[in-house]
Order: sequence, then structure tokens, then C-alpha cells
Amino acid sequence: MSKVRIFVSFEFDKDKKLRGDFYSQANRGDSHHYIFDSSLREDYPKEKWLDEARALIRRGDIVVVLVGQDTHSAPGVEKEVTVTRQLKKPIFQIRNQRATWSKVRGAGELIDWEWNKIDAKISSLLHLK
Repeated sequence: MSKVRIFVSFEFDKDKKLRGDFYSQANRGDSHHYIFDSSLREDYPKEKWLDEARALIRRGDIVVVLVGQDTHSAPGVEKEVTVTRQLKKPIFQIRNQRATWSKVRGAGELIDWEWNKIDAKISSLLHLK
């Protein structure tokens, strides 16, 4: 089982439950990877959060964007995606299979929230590194 550090980008004020659900499902034993939470866990002051996010993205292996209803227009998510691109880190996005919410521009492939698909995408991105 490989270890992978995942930075999860999400709309902090609205989608904390999605983040919790992601890591909970990742650690239930369905994954071929040991997934380490490398994302922001608290609300940082405006002048510090982007530096904190940049440091965590830099140390991480992959960035996953959790797509909620308004994620596509969240300025913080947009900045995290920009940092991810600058650092040339692999990125993809997931959303609930029944949702039709817009994907986030520049955040890579959008896949349905089915753990076998998520796990396969993580594996493919790790092999590209």
C-alpha cells in the first residue's frame, strides 16, 4: 500500500462535510493507498491562508478538488488551483454522481464520486510522477 499526501481543495465555508466524507471514505480500507490528509484544517487569517495552502500543496503529492454547488466560483479554490498549476502538481476533481454542479476551470479531469474511480485516478497520477 503506497502512501499519498492529498491536499483537498473545497469551498471552506460550505463544503467541510465533503472534505470529511472524502477522508473518512479514503481511510475505510477501500483504497489501495494510505491517504494522508495534507489539506487546510482550520480557517487562517486572510493574509496567511494562501501561504499555508501553498506550503501544503508543495509538500503534497496530489490535489483533489471537491466540487460542491458553488465551488466553481469560490475565489479560494481558484487560487489553490492556480498554485497547484504553478507547482506542476497533479490535480483532478470529483463530485457526487447525482450532482450537475459546474466543474472548476483548470482543475483537471472531473470524475464521479465512486471510490474505485477515485482510487484508480490516484494510482494513475502517482505513476505519472
